[in-house]
Amino acid sequence: MPSSASTSRTTDIPSMRQSASALPPSNCPNPACKQAVPDLYSHLTAPNTPCATWALGVVRIIHGDVQEDDEVDEPPLIPAAQGSEFELLDTQTHIQATTCNTPPQLCSQLSRVVHPNTSMVVPGLKGYNTLQYIQQRDHLAQRRRQQKNVFLPFSSRSDWQIGKWLSDASLSLAQVNSFLKLEQDAHISLAQTKEHPPSFKSARELRQLIGDLPDVPVWNVFEMEVPGYSTKEPIVLYYRDGLSVVERLFGNPVFAGCMDLTPYKLYDNTNKRVFAEFMSGQFAYEQMSQTHVGRGETLVGVILASDKTPLTIGTGGKEMWPVLISIANIHAGVRMKATSHSFALVGYLPIPKFLNVSPTVQATLAARVYHDSMSKIVASLVNACRHGHQMPDPNGEIRWCRTVLASHIADLPEQRLIAGVLSNVSPTSLAGYDAFGDVQRHPDRTQAHQAQLIYKAAAETDPALVPLFVQTAAKHGLLGVHQPYWLHWGSADPSRFLTPDALHAWHKFYYDHIIKWVINIITGEELDRRLAALPRSVGVRHWSKGVSKLKQVTGREHRDLEKIIVPVIAGAVSADVLAAIRAITEFIFHAQGLLLYEDHLHAMNEALREFHIMKAAILRDGGRKGKNGPIPHFKIPKLEGMLRVSDNARQMGAPYQYTSDTTERCHITHVKEPYRHTNGRDFHAQCIHWMDRKEKVINFETYTALEYAGVDLMNIMVNEATDVANHYPEAAWLSHVLPPDQYSVTGAASRPSLFNKRGCIKVSDDLSTALLVNRTPHHRRLTILISMARLVISSSSRELKTKDVPGARVPTLARFLLSTSRCGRTFAFNSAQRRINLSYFPSRLYKRLHPRLQCPSGGAILFWSATRGTAYQQPILATQVRSLYLNYILDANLSKAFKVVQIRTVFSPIINNKVSPEVFCYAEDFLFAPEYTKDGVYHPVPNIDMFLLERHYRTTRSRDGKKNRVGDIIRLSSVREVVELVPVFGARISDHDKDDCEINCDNSLEKIDRFYLNNFASKETFHAILSYQ
Repeated sequence: MPSSASTSRTTDIPSMRQSASALPPSNCPNPACKQAVPDLYSHLTAPNTPCATWALGVVRIIHGDVQEDDEVDEPPLIPAAQGSEFELLDTQTHIQATTCNTPPQLCSQLSRVVHPNTSMVVPGLKGYNTLQYIQQRDHLAQRRRQQKNVFLPFSSRSDWQIGKWLSDASLSLAQVNSFLKLEQDAHISLAQTKEHPPSFKSARELRQLIGDLPDVPVWNVFEMEVPGYSTKEPIVLYYRDGLSVVERLFGNPVFAGCMDLTPYKLYDNTNKRVFAEFMSGQFAYEQMSQTHVGRGETLVGVILASDKTPLTIGTGGKEMWPVLISIANIHAGVRMKATSHSFALVGYLPIPKFLNVSPTVQATLAARVYHDSMSKIVASLVNACRHGHQMPDPNGEIRWCRTVLASHIADLPEQRLIAGVLSNVSPTSLAGYDAFGDVQRHPDRTQAHQAQLIYKAAAETDPALVPLFVQTAAKHGLLGVHQPYWLHWGSADPSRFLTPDALHAWHKFYYDHIIKWVINIITGEELDRRLAALPRSVGVRHWSKGVSKLKQVTGREHRDLEKIIVPVIAGAVSADVLAAIRAITEFIFHAQGLLLYEDHLHAMNEALREFHIMKAAILRDGGRKGKNGPIPHFKIPKLEGMLRVSDNARQMGAPYQYTSDTTERCHITHVKEPYRHTNGRDFHAQCIHWMDRKEKVINFETYTALEYAGVDLMNIMVNEATDVANHYPEAAWLSHVLPPDQYSVTGAASRPSLFNKRGCIKVSDDLSTALLVNRTPHHRRLTILISMARLVISSSSRELKTKDVPGARVPTLARFLLSTSRCGRTFAFNSAQRRINLSYFPSRLYKRLHPRLQCPSGGAILFWSATRGTAYQQPILATQVRSLYLNYILDANLSKAFKVVQIRTVFSPIINNKVSPEVFCYAEDFLFAPEYTKDGVYHPVPNIDMFLLERHYRTTRSRDGKKNRVGDIIRLSSVREVVELVPVFGARISDHDKDDCEINCDNSLEKIDRFYLNNFASKETFHAILSYQ
């Protein structure tokens, strides 16, 4: 598992013809000379000189005389048996050995057992999917057929295209009017000609045409009143019927290939349950087993999402409360993509401000308005759950459906509002404030239990007497809402449909609590220095100024901190604190799995249990502090909610699919963007009109694209195991059935296949892994001397600086590697920082040296590469290097299955001016710490539970006394994983600072010799290392 390449800055490397005299002087390897020469190349190759004679003599001592007619066969690889001290690194041969130890989600096939009551089509009924309905039942359908114009109410395709463009553009009405009035002259070319002008003359006419497009679920306006109370502004609910929107999602042909209609059970090869999609959970399976569910009915899981969002920052104080709806039948990978439009806007909730009431009564009345509004939206869904409802599926076939509440995605404050409980009570369990820090899980909050509490409070006090009822309800832990919208919705238990929200419940929790504990224990200054000293990594936030003084952090940055905080604080906190923080981090990584096995669920519970065992150390070391001093407890509501994650995953499927990341993104497209197109007054009404037009345009664009091309409106796709087909179904469908000139995949779905690119290295036979290298090298041709001098000799004569080229401290590669103009081969080095070409000597006339033999200088090994080429009379000397195809063997006690290296240079050979298809790397080795290696088995460091690695140095030192690192030449195709190494900073990072240099992000990987192999660098790394353990 080679590590990522060094990110240090580099300087340009001179061209091949640059004079070697510009390089630092080097000592001659001839024991009789040893003088410092500016050009070692010329010194050892000058004709009739003692040093040139010595070099050739050393070769003959080892090889014997070499005749010009001698020829050495060129094997494709040097067998491992020939390399006693050296060994070919080809991890392909080790993959099979490690596969048997991988967890089930990586190597085993899952079996699916479908519920016996499978979904069936209602016989004898004809239905239409959403696109077929436009074709057959729309109010303009007959006119379109008669006039043979699928673009009606627009006059033509071009008329529709310019109308759609103007509708999508962020133009005001005045700007659209100005555009339509432009005169066509030599300098202005509209999409229309004077003979065929647009059918609309103004923005108002354009909006009228868009309003005449095929209907979408209509918006309703309902003004609410609360008897006995007045508000600052009228209480107005803008909503659409929930069942109508669900019908539209369920009948969308785009989702035909990514929708489950029947619950099922997943099993691994040990016959244990595996949980993934909603339909794989126990709740869906149990719902279809109920006695009132008829044969062949279809279960439709309804997902709601709501979150109050501000519209203005700093001034205005304007807010909107959107409600989104989706269905859990759509696969999570598709549903979570904002571009799939699988979450539809179903309402804007009112945010009332009552006059002359106490804050408690204000909160209760606002909560009642919330539930009354939600009841209005979901009334038809509740009825369909109770009695069933006929709906067309994506293929236009009628199915008898029951709509159950699968999830309501919300943050913790809104979860309390939905459950109707006080802030000191858990919305999903019966735990109270004093039990929030307990390790044991409390009973679930069910629909029946909540109804019993409400009925009991209502029997004591009339709910119409709000101030008195609030006091009575508080005794039972209730908010004062006597009619929650979900109270009569099937088996809607708050403990189940209030699914864990990864964004708020885990990631934001981590920043709000874990990071604060660390800052309180080790100080913000120490944490900031450690974070700033981490090596830079592409795609991951680098904390150049730390985190202790940040005021606002995004969800993405929350995740980035989770990946690095554990190894960063190692040594600065006590062992128990480190174990507690590592345990809670492990829980979060386990909980985000796409497939959750019983082993995962058990590991999640064990991680939480370990945290609770070790958490006392956080209090002891002063981690929990508030404004009024130390906090002597862990009564954190989100911490209590983690206890039910494993059980909720068994019931409702993997929790990752219920994160609010997607719905937060919808705030931009469904709230803030529509608001920007309003005048700021009565903006709710303007927003629903804008959203109505937007949805009509999107729907009509898909229909006209297919109908104009004469394509069937049923999505019958061939099975394609691609990211586009699996996660972008609309793009996959349209690109499959439409001509290339009519539709092209854009955005994330348009990423080209790396396997079709020139320079691609196909690592796996099943075309699941590829590596791509730059087509143009940074430096095309350099001699071995110049290249290795830049890498080695320069560093042996002066202190390393971060601006030097990567590998500058690699005196082990080829300190005395020589080349002349008679060499017939070159290597092209390609790196993320630079690219060079390296000549090497052809071996037609010479035999390979035994790798254990050394030249008289004691510091170099002579070798010849096993390839054909032109004859040359001078030897090549290389320090501890054999050939391109060879690799240094690891310590005998270490496993041969994998190794960790730091890539310094990437290159490919150029033979007779032709680039070889193979690409190679020069990389420096790391060893697993011997104190944690026993009987050839690596063991993680206790408490941090990570593997400890250290630089691999040679037993001999250079002449200046510096240690020489061990390096390897490997195939780039041998790379299996990019891992992250975090330096071991110890108790204080300042202990590593030197007089001339302090530890920073540019030199921490070079100045520090011990590193943690970071388990949390990515989810893939986490599970891969876990499988080894």
